[in-house]
Amino acid sequence: MKKGLFNKFWQGAVVASMMAAASANAVVTIYMLGDSTMQDWAAGYCPKQGQGQDFHYWFDVSKAMVVNRGQGGMSLGGGGLDKKGNTAVGYYDMFWKHGCSAGNCIADKVKSGDYVVIQFGINDVSYSNEDFFASNMTKLVNEAKAKGAYPIIMSPIRRLYYDSPTAIHNSYRGYPALSMKLAQDLNVPAIDMSEWVANYMISVGEQYSAQFIFNYATKAEYSNLGGDQADQVHLQMNGANAFGRIITEQMRAHKDPIVKKLGDYMAPMYQVDVKVSPEGSAEATSLSAYYPSGMNVMLKTIPKSGKKFLGWYDGNGNKVSGNSVSTVISPYIHTFKMGTASTQYTAVYEGGTPQKYTGDGKALTSFPKETPKSLADVTFEPFTPMEGSTETSVVVDKDIKKYFDAYKPDSGIGYSENNWAHTGDGFFNFENSQTSYGTYRVKFPGAGYVTLAVRYANGGTADRMFNAYLDHDYYVSAPPTGGWDKWDTAYVVMDAPMGETDLKFMSITSDGAPNIDAFGFSLDGVCRVSEGCSEIEPETPEDSSAVVPSDSTVNDSTVKDSSEVGFVAKNLQLSRMENADVRVFDLSGKLVARRQMMVGAKISSQDLNSMVKTNGLYQIIIRKGNQLVRQTMVRK
Repeated sequence: MKKGLFNKFWQGAVVASMMAAASANAVVTIYMLGDSTMQDWAAGYCPKQGQGQDFHYWFDVSKAMVVNRGQGGMSLGGGGLDKKGNTAVGYYDMFWKHGCSAGNCIADKVKSGDYVVIQFGINDVSYSNEDFFASNMTKLVNEAKAKGAYPIIMSPIRRLYYDSPTAIHNSYRGYPALSMKLAQDLNVPAIDMSEWVANYMISVGEQYSAQFIFNYATKAEYSNLGGDQADQVHLQMNGANAFGRIITEQMRAHKDPIVKKLGDYMAPMYQVDVKVSPEGSAEATSLSAYYPSGMNVMLKTIPKSGKKFLGWYDGNGNKVSGNSVSTVISPYIHTFKMGTASTQYTAVYEGGTPQKYTGDGKALTSFPKETPKSLADVTFEPFTPMEGSTETSVVVDKDIKKYFDAYKPDSGIGYSENNWAHTGDGFFNFENSQTSYGTYRVKFPGAGYVTLAVRYANGGTADRMFNAYLDHDYYVSAPPTGGWDKWDTAYVVMDAPMGETDLKFMSITSDGAPNIDAFGFSLDGVCRVSEGCSEIEPETPEDSSAVVPSDSTVNDSTVKDSSEVGFVAKNLQLSRMENADVRVFDLSGKLVARRQMMVGAKISSQDLNSMVKTNGLYQIIIRKGNQLVRQTMVRK
């Protein structure tokens, strides 16, 4: 019998058995495996959201359950070398098969008839290689199949990186293509999200992608943010839901009948039409789209210069107030929970009128199969570098506002000791194993990027790199200090949420982590919950504009001198910059200032102040010919 014919018979038998199971009220589980673009983000990070975070809303709970096991900072492959030459451990070992905490290995939970959606590649660029990626993908897929589950391989999404209006840069090199090849080789279904997302980004344009899809957000929009953010990798709520919608559309229309069967498990979908009145008053406004009941919907409009926004109005012509997301403070944003009827909203500007909804409110019965791609000729000035996927450095702020004694964690595997020189009551000595840890409950006054400082001692002869986990993996290098009574400080920039969360120091070597004496943050107002937290007003870090542009580790060894950042507080002294081209872009990607450097010229913060008149967050790109000299986010 031919292989293709056998597959058709097998698929038909499987689909028939699945129909029988569904009729017996069986509920299948859909496991979502991925990195930080997939994971759940705490409410304090709003509007940041992973693709898997609200994915459960797309499905009828009586037919399918979604379990999101996305994990920030993870490569799939592991086994390769990280940027410091240390062996990296990947998702397969830590969460699928081996080193999981008791009873928490996904491989032990998956049962026959479940689906396993697998999307990696973003971090594998830095922390693995294609051989390890292929090896671990093969093992994961085969082990899922052996349990009777149905693996679906998805390629990684793109990042906010336009080479032109009609070309999105392939920042993650060979991993999208490798994902698709492995799906073919392993005879499992695939969804090419790299291609679908690129098409979507082309269709909506760069400004919309930045302001509505990727996590570009300001503290004027969200009360929980400690500073403005311009994140080119992670998604905001609109983006996560848009990409979730694309995934479900591809499932509904998939050529594999087992995947297509998921369309029968999905919940009813309701249209939200979005209007602007008068037309042409806004730079950009949320697109019309459909949503399942219960999902948070975020509508946003950006006024054109000189246009006065009056408010959002519902389909009955009534002005709406209040938000389902409590941290929203911008008058241009309205959030609500999707109901059980299609509807309409209007962004009304001065001179406009609310548009009444004239539809029947019924759920949709048909869905797109293709993501549109616009090739319209437009004027375009790219604000992303053309050389490739270079990683913008993040400034480590060593001005630590307060340290906390690490002597007694809230929970952990290790020992509270004071037999070596120390500060405070003592230090925490991790058990010599890969599973040892220490957890400290902390509270942040606002969301944003902040420097964590860890005072440690390593009397061994090798680096005891450890994981400082804060809703995301941050690998921190801890080289030998020359003795257990000799202390040094390691630094890492973290993305902190507003409110309470667990800071967890985790061993990643069999020797355990280094001894930790104390830890602290560059942000005023952080407290340790066990010591008592008074009500605190949100504080803004001195450099709240620091941006982490990729889903990967940033530590002190990767940052440039802090003199590169800041319009006013710090100088940007660039000598020997003859024939350099200095460009300044705002957060929408518009070129707002440009200067050509002459022989022997320097540029300082005063020069930048004269180039840009309006306060805000900007991106500076400096080139000499085709060479990228500097790329950094700065605040005026």
